[in-house]
Amino acid sequence: MDFIIPFLLLVFGFVLLVKGADLFVDGASSIAKFFKVSSLVIGLTVVAFGTSLPEAAVSISASIAGVDDVSLGNIVGSNIFNILFILGLSAVIVSQVVHGDLLSRDFLFSILSAVILIPFYYFIGIDHVVTRLEGIFLLVLFALFLYAVFKNSKQVELLEVEDIKLKYPINKALIITLLGLIGIVAGGVLVTNAARDIALKLGMSEWLVGLTIVSIGTSLPELVTSVVAAFKKESDIAIGNVVGSNIFNVLFVLGFSASISPVNINVSALFDVVFLLIISVTTYLFALSSRKISRIEGLCMFLAYLGYMAYIIMRDLN
Repeated sequence: MDFIIPFLLLVFGFVLLVKGADLFVDGASSIAKFFKVSSLVIGLTVVAFGTSLPEAAVSISASIAGVDDVSLGNIVGSNIFNILFILGLSAVIVSQVVHGDLLSRDFLFSILSAVILIPFYYFIGIDHVVTRLEGIFLLVLFALFLYAVFKNSKQVELLEVEDIKLKYPINKALIITLLGLIGIVAGGVLVTNAARDIALKLGMSEWLVGLTIVSIGTSLPELVTSVVAAFKKESDIAIGNVVGSNIFNVLFVLGFSASISPVNINVSALFDVVFLLIISVTTYLFALSSRKISRIEGLCMFLAYLGYMAYIIMRDLN
């Protein structure tokens, strides 16, 4: 009986996520066309940050409540899930073409966001936390990323905007995008809370809950949005959503969380951070080699995530 209500909330959350993501992709693409903004910029900003709101809500509230393993585990786990599972699955559906700005700027920012986590672990003996000052530093880096995106967007938007399908007029597109975003956020929160309740009843550790159930739950908006975009052959939105979300999660979510309340670090989780860095670099090399992530490479990424999940569950049990 204890699992019935969380299970029903889980199912309802999935319904909101699927429908919300479908509306959001169509609305965001139409807005991009109307304002002559490239779909890559929309994917990196509006879509990526919108679908990352559940991560922000969970990590910030968990940090304030002092549940730092859930807060940081959610960020690291979400980024691993985004790269291996979401981007891998998207590439299995349709090979994902990677355009110039993603290779020369955005993927590198994503790798930087993984690299920057390493010193927090190596300097663990000094303060054992991500301090407020370090959080502010992350926010400054996030502001620089936004500046770089919008500064360069003017140079490419006229070339790319013709590739964006205008499905709705602007007034309807704004309403549809807002409704989609509400569905995504509400669905993500419902799924996350329900899944966390179920996991804790099963006796999992807080770090594992944050790294798996919570991170997957908060990443479901990215999953559904990128998969829907892949089926619609909106590669810029599918990839930009993942890359932008990973940057947002570390630089903004962790930065904002630490700025409010210093985040304690679980030093035993260094493996997960190093693993995130390795897969970030590997995915970049996949994209760099042929300017796309092929179906075979996507399948390898997807299987790597299943292997990683098996490992961390066994690690927690031991």
